[in-house]
Amino acid sequence: MTTISPVVVPYTGAIPGGVHQGLEIEIQGTVPHYAHQGFGVNLCQGPQKEPTTTLHFNPRLNEHCVVLNHMQNGGWGGEERKPGQHFHKGKPFDLRIMVKPQMFKIKVNGQLVADFAHRLPKETAQFIVIEGEVSINYIKFSAGGHGGGRGHGAGFAPQPSGYMPQPSGYMPQPSGYALPFSQPSAPAFGQPYPMGAHAAPPQPAVGGQPIYNPPVPFTSGIPGGLAPGRMISISGVPHANPSRFSVNLQSGTYDGSDVALQFDVRFRFGDSVNTVVRNHCQAGGWGQEERGASYFPFMPNANFDMLILVEPQAFKVAVNNQHFAEFRHRLPVHAANTLNVSGDVRLTQVRFQ
Repeated sequence: MTTISPVVVPYTGAIPGGVHQGLEIEIQGTVPHYAHQGFGVNLCQGPQKEPTTTLHFNPRLNEHCVVLNHMQNGGWGGEERKPGQHFHKGKPFDLRIMVKPQMFKIKVNGQLVADFAHRLPKETAQFIVIEGEVSINYIKFSAGGHGGGRGHGAGFAPQPSGYMPQPSGYMPQPSGYALPFSQPSAPAFGQPYPMGAHAAPPQPAVGGQPIYNPPVPFTSGIPGGLAPGRMISISGVPHANPSRFSVNLQSGTYDGSDVALQFDVRFRFGDSVNTVVRNHCQAGGWGQEERGASYFPFMPNANFDMLILVEPQAFKVAVNNQHFAEFRHRLPVHAANTLNVSGDVRLTQVRFQ
C-alpha cells in the first residue's frame, strides 16, 4: 500500500506498479465552497491527459452529474453521464476506484456511482492526473488481487512488450511534475556508496514508502525522473530454476522505448551461464554488451538487494551491499523515466530515492 500526502492540485504522479486488476485507488478530499464547475480524476498513459486517458472521471457541479469518458490518440470518446449530485460544496468525500477485469467500479462515500467498462487495456494507465476545483487530503493505492496481464515494457532485447506506443517525445515534464512520495527515508539496506553519491538537484524529497511485492512484469514511472544522486532500490528472489531476469531504465512503457540501462541477469540463457549483461538500446538498436565482472551475485531462491545509483558519468550498481558494476551513460540520464523488471524473479520491494 502506498499513500500520497500532501497532494497539491493540479497533481500528476506515477501509479506505483501501474493500473492492474485488483488495484483500489482511494481519494479523500473536499469540494471547496467557491467551486462552480467541478474537477477531474484521470488515469493516463503519460503524465498528462493527452494523448491517452484510460479513465476520465469528471464530477460537474453546475450540471448535477458525473461524466465518464476515455481519450485515445488525443480524441475523446463518447460520454457516459450519471445524473445526481454526489459531491457537495464544503463537504468532504471518499472516492474509490476499483479495477475489475472488465470495468472500473467507482464509489463515492460508499455508494456505487458508476461501472465504466474498459475501452482501452487497463494496463495502459501509468499515471494519475487530478485537476479542477478540489482539495485532496491523500491518495492511497492498495494492490489487492493480482497484477495479471501487464506488459513487459522494453523487457529483454528479443522480447518486445505489448504496451501501446507513446508519442516519440514522451517524457514526464520536469516543470510542475508532482512526486508521489513525500517523506524522505533511509534506503532499504546499507548504502555501498557513502562517499560516492552526488547531491541531486534541488527538488521535493523523494523516497519513503516502498512498493511491496509488486507483480512481475513490473513497470512504473520513476517519480521525478532520474538525475545524479538519485537511487533505486530493488529487492527480490529469483525463481527456483531461473533462466534470466532483466532490470531496465527506459524512456517509456512501450515497445521500442530507448533503454538507458539494461541489467540482464542470465543464469542459463543461450550460451550465457551465471552472467550479467549490461547494455543500452536506442531507436530500436542494441549497443555493445558489457559482461565483465569478478563474481556473480545472484542465486536461485535466494534474496538479493540491488541498488542503482545515478552518478554524473555512469550508473553504479551494488548487489547485497557490495559494488558490482559501473555502466557509463550512453544516453542522457534524464531521458529514463520508467523502471521495468521482467523475467524469472519475484519482487519483494521497490523504492525510489
